Amino acid sequence: MTNSRSLDLITMGRTIVDVYGDQVGARLEDVSTFSRYVGGCPANIAIGTSRLGLRVGHVTRVGNDHNGRFLRESLQREGVDTACVVTDRERLTAVAFLGIRDKETFPLLHYRENCADMAISPQDYSADYIGGARALLVSGSHLTTTHAAGNIGAAIGHAKARGTQVVFDIDYRPVFWGLVGRDGGESRYVDSDAVTRASQRYLPDCDLVVGTEEEIHIAGGDIDTIRALRKVRALTRAPIVLKRGAAGCAVFPGPIPASIEDGIVGPGFQVEVFNVLGAGDGFLSGFLSGWLRDMPWPECCRRGNATGALVVSRHGCSPASPTAIELEWFLAGGQHDHALHRSEELAYLHRATTRRARPSPVLVMAADHVAPFESLPRAPGRSIARLKTLIAEVALRLAPRHPRLGVLFDDVEGEDALLRIGADIAWVGRKIEHTGPAPLRLRDDLPAAVLLSRWPRHQIVKCLVPREDAAARELQNERLRELYQATSMYEMELLLELVHPDTEADARSVVQRIRAIQALGVKPDWWKLPAFTDPSAWEAIEAAIRHDNAMCRGILLLGGGRTRDDLLAALAASRGRPFIQGFAVGRTLFMAPAAAWLAGTSDDAAFERDLAAGYEQLAAAWLGAAVEPAAG
Repeated sequence: MTNSRSLDLITMGRTIVDVYGDQVGARLEDVSTFSRYVGGCPANIAIGTSRLGLRVGHVTRVGNDHNGRFLRESLQREGVDTACVVTDRERLTAVAFLGIRDKETFPLLHYRENCADMAISPQDYSADYIGGARALLVSGSHLTTTHAAGNIGAAIGHAKARGTQVVFDIDYRPVFWGLVGRDGGESRYVDSDAVTRASQRYLPDCDLVVGTEEEIHIAGGDIDTIRALRKVRALTRAPIVLKRGAAGCAVFPGPIPASIEDGIVGPGFQVEVFNVLGAGDGFLSGFLSGWLRDMPWPECCRRGNATGALVVSRHGCSPASPTAIELEWFLAGGQHDHALHRSEELAYLHRATTRRARPSPVLVMAADHVAPFESLPRAPGRSIARLKTLIAEVALRLAPRHPRLGVLFDDVEGEDALLRIGADIAWVGRKIEHTGPAPLRLRDDLPAAVLLSRWPRHQIVKCLVPREDAAARELQNERLRELYQATSMYEMELLLELVHPDTEADARSVVQRIRAIQALGVKPDWWKLPAFTDPSAWEAIEAAIRHDNAMCRGILLLGGGRTRDDLLAALAASRGRPFIQGFAVGRTLFMAPAAAWLAGTSDDAAFERDLAAGYEQLAAAWLGAAVEPAAG
């Protein structure tokens, strides 16, 4: 296979919302909270292969609904090309409810009546699009209706005409064929001549056939695995990949031998199983990451089995897919840790390599302050909450011209501002701490996991860490660990702020505090630090972060109430350092215009104009380029 095509792989078919029960060990009837993920075998494989570095496109339909938009945006965030993800205005996006009852029982309930993805049509893609990929993956779950099966045939026809290899994932689910009750989504095998005939329809056109033992049985029309493999072989010259769960896999590129063990056998990896749902999609993602790079069969098997092992250690299907860095870690030695779901190193790698894309650098309006505004005189009708809403309006107006703009608010006086911003700005931070001395206290004195359960996941959790003494250290460290664990659990980013004056001694103190915090296993995605003017201070700070948090997104410089000229000089001295990724400035920007507005000596327009001008001056200084003045 050559590398001249624009895509390595196109996946086509089932694309649904997986609604996963959060409570492990409960019947689906008893689950009370859920997590929402991308689901459906082709969509899972699109994400899995993209995370492993392949160039992937996906062909499907989604409803003109909130779930459909969720799926499209999620695929885009994962780097999957969605040019042929079509919005169907007549049908809803399919949904599946899933649970983890125990290590052997995974209830699964599908809602797929006349759903969007079953209406994919040849008009949704072109022959050129299919021909622009090295391989097309189709799924047996779309052979259940005449229309869907006909669409599969049309796509395969384009592939064969353009030299695109065809991968057939048998993907047999008896519930889709009406062979079990509607609540029987967990069932994996019911004998059916009709399903066998449908599964065999396109076998002669395939270049790779993949299935579990049960799926090979249905495709071959025989419950004896070797006989079934031979019947499949009689219909196709394609290599056949047999998925064997914990036992690994076997590949049969030619004649079927007398024993499975006489094939090219890839042994499985022994890991503690948390959730088997999605393991097969993980396996195929890993396998294809080798096959589409022309790796030998044993290496394809090794990568497939490793990826499957990583997936079964986590909650969900598509979000459990490992990245290339995780796979490399596992194959280099992580495989010896059988309790993968308890590995802090693996959790860190997964967290750091699957984060949302963020602007870089990011230039943040930090409006999370409350106390500085409370000390200012206020005219009747002027409130801090209204002031922060005006700041949000300025940010939204500037954002199209300043894609690196970010905002930071509290959720007391800044609640309306956060609601106004929503997700319309790429970097939204939110204060979680209760301002005060050590030990650290969070808002309303609630545990971090309770607070964050109500926060949107795109928000970045900001926490100012007070300087502690020996008496407060143990409790503060415990709260920092709890905060980090909660942000990890909810897949949210964490920013820790350390406030110090710009002195040599304070720079050393910051280094010590960073080392101490990260030694706790608390590895924030961002640090917000003073804008030290001594270059040697930054060398020590960056070394401290890199020591055990090399995948930290970076440092944002705080203003610290400096004058504008002093801050501009400090920013200029710091810009260009590898870990410094922007600034988060508040009082230097806000205090003068805020004082005038709160006192009633300026109106909304004047405040917004002054704030916009001040922000653009700082942004221009950071970026080293002239910025046009803001429109009134």
